[in-house]
Amino acid sequence: MSDWVMLSAEKSRDAVRRLGASLDPGGRLLVARDADDLRSMVASAEAGELGVIVGPVEDGVSDINLAAAVAKDGNARVVVLAGERTSGSLRSRAARAGVDLVVDLAELGEGPGAGDEPPLCDGGRTAGAAVPPQGPPTDARGGATPAPEATPVGVVDAPVLVFCSGRGGVGKTSLAAVSACVAARWGMRTCLVDLDLSCGNAYAALGLPGGSDLAALSSPEGVTPELVGRLCRAAAQGVSLAGPCERPETAELAMPHVRALLDLLSREYDLVVVDTSTTFTDAVAQAAQRADRLVLVTDGRTPSVASLARMGGLAVRLGVARTRIVRVENRADPRERASHALARAEVGLEAARAYRVVEGGREVVELLAAGRACELAEPGLAFTDSLSAALAQMLAELGRLPEGEEPRRASEGTAPRGLRSLFGQRREAR
Repeated sequence: MSDWVMLSAEKSRDAVRRLGASLDPGGRLLVARDADDLRSMVASAEAGELGVIVGPVEDGVSDINLAAAVAKDGNARVVVLAGERTSGSLRSRAARAGVDLVVDLAELGEGPGAGDEPPLCDGGRTAGAAVPPQGPPTDARGGATPAPEATPVGVVDAPVLVFCSGRGGVGKTSLAAVSACVAARWGMRTCLVDLDLSCGNAYAALGLPGGSDLAALSSPEGVTPELVGRLCRAAAQGVSLAGPCERPETAELAMPHVRALLDLLSREYDLVVVDTSTTFTDAVAQAAQRADRLVLVTDGRTPSVASLARMGGLAVRLGVARTRIVRVENRADPRERASHALARAEVGLEAARAYRVVEGGREVVELLAAGRACELAEPGLAFTDSLSAALAQMLAELGRLPEGEEPRRASEGTAPRGLRSLFGQRREAR
C-alpha cells in the first residue's frame, strides 16, 4: 500500500479523492491544509515515499506552480496535477516543469466507480496510462539520496510580451489588447497589464468601465499574490486586466513595483501582455528589461519610424538583448512591400524580427471603439490573421506555442479561406 497526499479546494475535493482511488486503489490518501503544509509533508517524508496530487486551489499560489515546485523539490514519488478543463498550454507547461501527469477532472465523471481510467497526459506518456511504480531515488552505492532543499514556488514563468512605440496613435494599445484576446482564444490564461499608468485606457478596448489601481502596489503589505489577485479584473473569457492607476498623480507610487508585479503575474498566468506609455518612464524601462519579447510598434510613417529608432536605441542601452527585440509595422498595406525605413530604424537592430500587421479598416476601428477587442480574435480578418501570425511565431520562438489547430496554422502563416464581414459572415476575397 502506497501513501499519497493531496491539496484541493473544497468544491473539488471529492473529485480529487476519486482520482486518487482510481490511480492507486489500495493507496492511502492524506489531505494537506495548504500549500506550505503539502510541501512540508513531502519534504519530511522519505524520498519517494509520497505521491502528490494537486487539485484546483482558490487561495495563494496557483495549482500549476505548486505542482511544479513540488516536482522541482524532487522528494515526491510522483506528482499529479488535477485541473478543470485543462488546456494544451497548461499541459505543456506542466510537462516542462517535470509534473508527471495531468488529469482533467471534468472528464472523470461522478459516483464512486467513475473515472477508473482517467484521461492522463504528460510530455510523452500515453493517455490513460497508470502511474508507474517508483521507488526512492538511490545514489551510486544503492543508498537513498537525501531530499534536496525546497525551491521557491513559481518555477514556471510565462512569457512577457511588452508593446512599446515612443509615439502615440500607432495602434500599440489595440495590438496589445487583441493579442491578449487571441492568446485567450488559444486556451492561454492571459493578463493584459496597462503600464500607461497616468492615462492608460486599455480597459476601454475590452469593454470595461475602468481598470484597477496599480498605486495599491505601494501598500505596506508589499506585492503579494493576494494583492495582485485583487488588482486583476476579469475582462473576457481567459483575459484579465491589471492597471493603470486610478488617479494620474499616483503613477509614481506604482513605478518602483513594476518588476515585482510582472514577476508574480508570469507565475500565475500562461502569458503576460504589457501595454506601455509613449514616454519611456521608469515603469516602461522595468518592463522592457523584464520582457521576453520587446515589441516596438510603428505605423510606417516617418515620424513613428524615427520614434522607433529612439526606442530601440534606448532599449539596447538599458541592456535589452537585440535578440529579444521585435519590430512590428502596424496598418500595413498588403499590396506594398515592407518599408526599408523600418529595417534601418536603428543600427544594430537589422537582424531583429520584423512583422507586418495588415490595416484593419473601418470594421476594426468600430469594434475597438465599442470595447469589443475580443471579437477580433476570431480568424478570418486580414488584420487578425497577420497579428495572430506574429504572436504565434513569437510564442513558438519562446517554446510556448499552445497546442491546437489555430495556433499551429497561425505560426505557419496559413490563414483560413475567406474574410469575415462586419456581421460575422464569411465572404470570399475578390
